[in-house]
Amino acid sequence: MDDLSPPEAKSVSAGVEYVPFGIPGLDGAVRGIPTGSAVLLAGAPDAGSHAFLYTSLASLALAKHEPALYPRRLGDAREAIPERVSYVSLTHDREHIYSELDAVLDSEQFEILTDHLTVADFSQQFLSAVDVPASLYDQRREDVPAPTEDDDSGVAGLLDDVTLPDERSTETDDADDVSALLDEISEYVADSGDDAILVIDGLSDLLLATNFGLDRSAVLGFLLGLREAVVGWDGIAYVVYERRAADVRSDPDIHGLLHGSVFFYSNDQGHDTYRTMRVGSFGGALDTERQTVFESSVGPAGLRAKATKKIGPSNW
Repeated sequence: MDDLSPPEAKSVSAGVEYVPFGIPGLDGAVRGIPTGSAVLLAGAPDAGSHAFLYTSLASLALAKHEPALYPRRLGDAREAIPERVSYVSLTHDREHIYSELDAVLDSEQFEILTDHLTVADFSQQFLSAVDVPASLYDQRREDVPAPTEDDDSGVAGLLDDVTLPDERSTETDDADDVSALLDEISEYVADSGDDAILVIDGLSDLLLATNFGLDRSAVLGFLLGLREAVVGWDGIAYVVYERRAADVRSDPDIHGLLHGSVFFYSNDQGHDTYRTMRVGSFGGALDTERQTVFESSVGPAGLRAKATKKIGPSNW
């Protein structure tokens, strides 16, 4: 393989496009996410990773499809934002996801995001694969009202537009095998990840499945494959990992495996919870000798960030 000359190498670097985070207070402070990057969102369940995710998805959908309503100027960065969102959920059903979106976002953000969102709900298959008693979950989807032509209630109509993953796997002989489930998820990701913001929610569920026969090496292989695949896509991937940020950073298998990361922290202070977040490496794109700590808060239009201080690497 021939090495690139310095001018050629410089032209490759100059051609990298960056997708904004879509988070007020964070965009402008950091450059953004290079297209073709897989991003780990890691933190305890109450630390703000999902609020960050929902705000980012909605803000980018607004910037892409309704730029006149987006409060900040993006210039050429708007062109790098993918057209759609492909959301893969392992343990949360669609109704739960849409309800959470509605709780975090304002109506404008909710509508523009759901117009360009596909949710692949693997929750029923996951529960079956990890041997949860069928009597505890097999009636759940039957409880969702069937959409009608004049139904304008929101959730039911949204559910009608999505191909159910379990409908794609009726011919699978070993559907209860968690390894087969991971293979099916991988196939779905390969088919739907290109030119999209891909969401894998969540890595903690895949690692939980290692207690039910899935090899940890298979989970790491999935992440490595995702990292490789997204490089060739005109988009980005978010991988949600609900685990304390300090624990993730001390896990040599996970920490640094993807292209970049955002870590979320929470500390109780009296009756309030103080939340912060920190942006990790994107192949050097966001690295500095001192990293910025962002205070985060959730308001009527989702999560906002405010730079508070800089810390050295040893303080992460």
